[in-house]
Amino acid sequence: MSDPSSEPTDPSPGRGAAVGRGEAADRVDGRRQRRERGRIAVIDAMVDLIVADGGLPDVATVAERAGVSVSSVYRYFDNLDTLRLDTISRTRERYADLFILPGIGQGDRHERVTGLVRTRARLYATIAPVARLVRARSGEHRELADVLNVVRQEQVAQVQAHFAHELDGIDRIDVDDVVTSIVVATSFEAWDLYVALGREPLQIRRAWTAAVDRLLG
Repeated sequence: MSDPSSEPTDPSPGRGAAVGRGEAADRVDGRRQRRERGRIAVIDAMVDLIVADGGLPDVATVAERAGVSVSSVYRYFDNLDTLRLDTISRTRERYADLFILPGIGQGDRHERVTGLVRTRARLYATIAPVARLVRARSGEHRELADVLNVVRQEQVAQVQAHFAHELDGIDRIDVDDVVTSIVVATSFEAWDLYVALGREPLQIRRAWTAAVDRLLG
């Protein structure tokens, strides 16, 4: 008589079901990862095309650049506004270093003035097409208005810290006026107006340097 303990046993049904569920979950995770990679590819393609060409590309051009089908673009995003909003967020991520003011508060006055002007000019020259898109759509989308407000408040804080030495001892009302005037003078809106009037980047930087220096007194 054979030993019952030596007989082969069938796998536990519960174990088989668990394995099946695990494989199904892996497949779902794989699809999600592919979808997310596809979404990011489309967003990055949108950023690249806007920055390079200055306009809003059509869906077919974006799809070709991203290496996906047009139908995939529409699957990844609820609508084109969603894609544009994600594009703006992605631009901030990709060019995050340009929004930072290096060496804040360091150096003599001339070095700090030229540092601010150089940083702002580099940022605007790089992201100008996206910045125009944000401003054109901010009245329709609260999210974009919020993005603009965050950037502007960051610039206020940067100017306050960067020129703390010059601002020290000035009446509070005057300090606010000076800081606000510097932020406005070196804003993207000011940059874009200079460009529209035919000024070159070097000319804009020169004008800004003189303006900021005068505002500091």
